[in-house]
Amino acid sequence: MATETSDFPVTWREPGDAELSWEWDDMHMPNALAPLAQDYAHVVEQGFAYRYVRLEMPFEVLARVWNGYAYFASRRSLADGESDDDFYARMIARRREQVPIAAAYWRDQALPDLKAAYAWVDAVPVESMPAAELAGAWDEAWHRIERCWRIHFYAITGPYQVLDDLADAYEAAKPDATPGEALRLVQGLVEELRSVEEELDRLAVRVADPDVADALRGGQALPAAFQAALDAFLERHGHLGQSFDDLTLASWIEEPALLLAELGKRAGRSSNAAQRRDEMQREAAALLADVRERLASEPATLRRFDETLAHARQIGPLTEGHNYWIDRMAQSRLRRFVVRVGARLARDGVIDEPADIFYLHRTELPALIRDAADVRHLVHDRRETHQRQAAIRPPRVVGAPAETGGPGRFDGPRLEQPSENEIRGVGASAGVVRGAARVTLSPADFDRIQPGDIIVCPSSNPSWVPLFAVAAGLVTNTGGVLSHAAVVAREFALPAVVGTGDATLRIPDGRLIEIDGTTGSVRLL
Repeated sequence: MATETSDFPVTWREPGDAELSWEWDDMHMPNALAPLAQDYAHVVEQGFAYRYVRLEMPFEVLARVWNGYAYFASRRSLADGESDDDFYARMIARRREQVPIAAAYWRDQALPDLKAAYAWVDAVPVESMPAAELAGAWDEAWHRIERCWRIHFYAITGPYQVLDDLADAYEAAKPDATPGEALRLVQGLVEELRSVEEELDRLAVRVADPDVADALRGGQALPAAFQAALDAFLERHGHLGQSFDDLTLASWIEEPALLLAELGKRAGRSSNAAQRRDEMQREAAALLADVRERLASEPATLRRFDETLAHARQIGPLTEGHNYWIDRMAQSRLRRFVVRVGARLARDGVIDEPADIFYLHRTELPALIRDAADVRHLVHDRRETHQRQAAIRPPRVVGAPAETGGPGRFDGPRLEQPSENEIRGVGASAGVVRGAARVTLSPADFDRIQPGDIIVCPSSNPSWVPLFAVAAGLVTNTGGVLSHAAVVAREFALPAVVGTGDATLRIPDGRLIEIDGTTGSVRLL
């Protein structure tokens, strides 16, 4: 059993918790979380629960936060006489039932429900609503965002399963295929990322205008035409910008300076998106021709492969599209609502400034909204605790040892590292490149990334799109070939190695490195 340490004490909340394997979610929440962000982690937990209710599977994903860090564990209930292998075979069968219905569910139910939830949260008149009504609206806003996360985990069931099935079928036909090769058959299809990139390109062209450049350098009012274009972009895509699932992180619409700093690096530069997508299509066609030739003597197998590929191309893009619509949008909408409530509490003397609300818990807020009690000392103490926790390096596993049997293609394996100057991970996006390593742990580090740098980070998501247009490559601590970092990197043809375990600790900032996004190797030069 994994043991706690003096600087990482663990208190078990429920009987049986100590017998579970709890893994630190360093992919989505790698940093210490403030109290309200901890509560948001439990909203994510409820989304997991809903998926397995819909699948009618006795499986639970549980969340706990210890010392500010989010951990997740799972447990299952086997039927009489059922083995683990039987259970997971039943689970996969349930997931495959979602494949043919996933597109219609997303189009006809998920998207309308998501948009309605966000519109409701945006429309709450926080500043003028009577206190008792606002206390109720606080709870309702959290419930509506929780519903978005329920949609999230149910909606992605079929898409992830079909991509796993595609990779299995491809690798069966081509045993020498590299881990991410099969997924190049479906790259270049995420419409949300395409839209963000194309609109960023248009803004980058405008940034090269001398009047715009001068205004940006001098901190002056932006020219009206550029400001209008920027506002239109933020209206559509301003919910991006947060690097992780941490409610304290602002999106672009709240802090446009985050976006403008990245646009400045791209001034006058085109990402050649259309040319890149054409190349992706040619590459996919060549890979497909090869595998079809290998299966030519097995018509039944080829027919099943073609059916799987058709489904993968239809719903596979949701493995990243959902992150745009839910992970990033739900977080941005709830955070903006929370900050508005924080501003009202600061006005009423409950806290000093709007951001102090993040040091309170979700369940504490309704009473404080109604009664306006002064909790500034409590906020001060919790802020100090959070700062101490931020300096901790948490254990990867708490409780029972991690289960054997290797993770799936989303999480990826944790590999043994061969030497001090060589790091192994999973080849997620093909290409070999050299550049200066830029260790990036939060949005505060984004401004240090310059054209040609190789980003070294815990993980990434669609919020990193502006960086991917200037960076030479990507290395992450976490993830497999289906992780968000891997998918986004492939969409940008950015060489990437994921799942290295601790690259952010082993690679010094500024060190010249070479990465091979096919073999998964990183060399310190």
